[in-house]
Amino acid sequence: MTRRVVLVRHGQSTANVDHSLTCAIPGVPLSPLGERQVARLAADWPAEYPPDVVWSSPMARAVQTAEPLAARYGTPVRVHPAGHEALIGTLHGSTDPADAALVATTFARWRDDLTPRLPGGEDGTDLVRRLRTVLSDVLAELPAGGTAVLVGHGTLFVVGVPRLATGLSRHVPELPNAGRAVLLAPDTGTAGLTPATPGGVVAPTAEGAGHGTETIHRATDDRTVADAGRLRVVSWAGDGRDQREGRP
Repeated sequence: MTRRVVLVRHGQSTANVDHSLTCAIPGVPLSPLGERQVARLAADWPAEYPPDVVWSSPMARAVQTAEPLAARYGTPVRVHPAGHEALIGTLHGSTDPADAALVATTFARWRDDLTPRLPGGEDGTDLVRRLRTVLSDVLAELPAGGTAVLVGHGTLFVVGVPRLATGLSRHVPELPNAGRAVLLAPDTGTAGLTPATPGGVVAPTAEGAGHGTETIHRATDDRTVADAGRLRVVSWAGDGRDQREGRP
């Protein structure tokens, strides 16, 4: 027996459409396509992952993604204040292409080096620490054999998860809008998160992953996770069709 945490990236937002630098809280809503994506996400949710609890980032696009799934399973949405997307500081609201390029470059650099900091914003270490807090709180309240859903954001997940769990390359593709990843955690003992090294630098994972366009990981034996006592990524959506049609 293991616990599951299913990560879900929010549906397409209006910022995804116009590529605006809008990372304030609560931020922008879902686009019309995003609304269709999240409706399909809830309707097609796999029977093997019925959520005991649905958590969300405090950002509007994430809460709107979580609400249909929570309603289907009769559970409220629990908002975690630390689960928001990367803070971009003084660049928020900018329409300057140079600022957009700086944000994109910084996010890409965080895959290998967490130290670059956006003006007035956070660096990659801040982001990973936040995600560690969120996952620790989710796991602390999740019963043995339980499933939690955490709705969040592309950069938060793609930068943070490879440093907090085993089984995923740092250069894995970003989850598509309404895409899912599945993490397994032991039922007992520690929360299973990769510990931070001295000085606050998060320990890297020892395992790599492929770079295919379909699902990158698939669990083969849950006992491996329980025996290792670690949080482990066992599936990560990488199908580009998810962005077009909201396929979970």
